[in-house]
Amino acid sequence: MALHDFSQLPVLTSPHNLRGAVSWKSVAQAWHADPDAPFSRALFDPQVVRYDHDLIDVLPMLAESDFVLVRDQHNKIAGIVTAADVAQAYGDLASHFLLIGEMDRRLRQIIASTFTLEEVSALCDPDGERVTSFGDLTVGDYLRVLENPECWEQLGWRLHRKTFVDWLEEVRKIRNNVMHFNSSDPLPKADVDKIRNLNKLLRDYVE
Repeated sequence: MALHDFSQLPVLTSPHNLRGAVSWKSVAQAWHADPDAPFSRALFDPQVVRYDHDLIDVLPMLAESDFVLVRDQHNKIAGIVTAADVAQAYGDLASHFLLIGEMDRRLRQIIASTFTLEEVSALCDPDGERVTSFGDLTVGDYLRVLENPECWEQLGWRLHRKTFVDWLEEVRKIRNNVMHFNSSDPLPKADVDKIRNLNKLLRDYVE
């Protein structure tokens, strides 16, 4: 356990047959009660859930036990989910939302400080049914404004318009996947870097 940095382990006689689990805490308690205690004294009955169990329902178990064992579709013990795993997963997701929120805020600030609402509405909402304030703008609306040559010229940025617009379109797709939960997989580092780098560039033009 120390060699592989494991805090807890299942004890199995076969992939299907769980005898119990052992943790550093259970080892310490067994040793404290009897320094000569056999390994079996450190065993305890762990919480076990199926792989398709809703994560939200597992959180109370994690709060109580720090980990749960997971059975796969064949009823085999397939792995362990720890409280630290969940904290990291939620932390990663939260950081993505924060990056996206910063991007949206900075783009809206740039557009609101450069153009009138009438100019923006003419490009993004000609019928006047949706955009009644700068707060109504979407990333797609930002794109419509920034891809317009006259608007881009008005910004006075020393950047290549098409390159920037293509970059923003890639970030828009990443943003939609995150906001609409289109994937349960972690956001690839390359995608995170695209948003982070865009925010870094926008800071130079806002601050």
